Amino acid sequence: MLSAFALKKILITLIMPSTALVILLLLGLLFMLVGRRFLGRSLIGFSLVTTLLLSLYPISGAMLHYWERQYSGLTRLPADSDLIVVLGCLHYQDDNQPLSSQILPCGVVKVVEAVRLWRQNPSVSILLSGGDIEGSGVQHADMLAALAESLGVPKSQLIRSYHNQDTATEVTRLANTYTDQSMVLVTQASHMPRAMSWFARYDLQVVAAPTYYQVRNWQKPFTWRSFVPRLSHIAKADTAVYETLANFWLRLKS
Repeated sequence: MLSAFALKKILITLIMPSTALVILLLLGLLFMLVGRRFLGRSLIGFSLVTTLLLSLYPISGAMLHYWERQYSGLTRLPADSDLIVVLGCLHYQDDNQPLSSQILPCGVVKVVEAVRLWRQNPSVSILLSGGDIEGSGVQHADMLAALAESLGVPKSQLIRSYHNQDTATEVTRLANTYTDQSMVLVTQASHMPRAMSWFARYDLQVVAAPTYYQVRNWQKPFTWRSFVPRLSHIAKADTAVYETLANFWLRLKS
């Protein structure tokens, strides 16, 4: 039987634009086959037009930029920092590929940013968070720690936090263990507003250090290339919708 966590992930996947639009397109074709032509055409048309709109950078970029713009990148590590916290991403295992390829880009970028900040004060520890969400048999925190070690961070400066499946679990564990620590939080720019809201609920001392920005130079004028449809831009809309729903749910629970 599927766990509540697995069911939640399946539901989230189904309502993401990239998945929902394909489902609507298939439903439209099905209705066409059974003679419900008006309904079928309507669903197909809506799916195709929405897909086209979300594949345009000015639209999907604006959706994601709303979340990414809320915190600026951290240039210097605060002098009173005790701990750099890296929230997890995802990984898979393939021994034929280098470690940097087995960790998804969001995880690699976060570790690199954490190491960059750590080099400004090597006495600070780095906490790497993440469980085995994908069922690979290896904890995500161990993968991140191995990458950090390969970049020159001593094992003695690395702390692993296991079995964390989502942001709420990660922050709860940190709140129970590092209440008096001055922390620097490294996570995706789009994820930072929600993560900071969770930390605020526990009155933790946290400085935001967002990274992995997917929308860049938003203040510059658009060019003709900005209006060339690309399916990769729909992923930005997926992220924006996910964060919108997750932040809405967090406010309901507050």
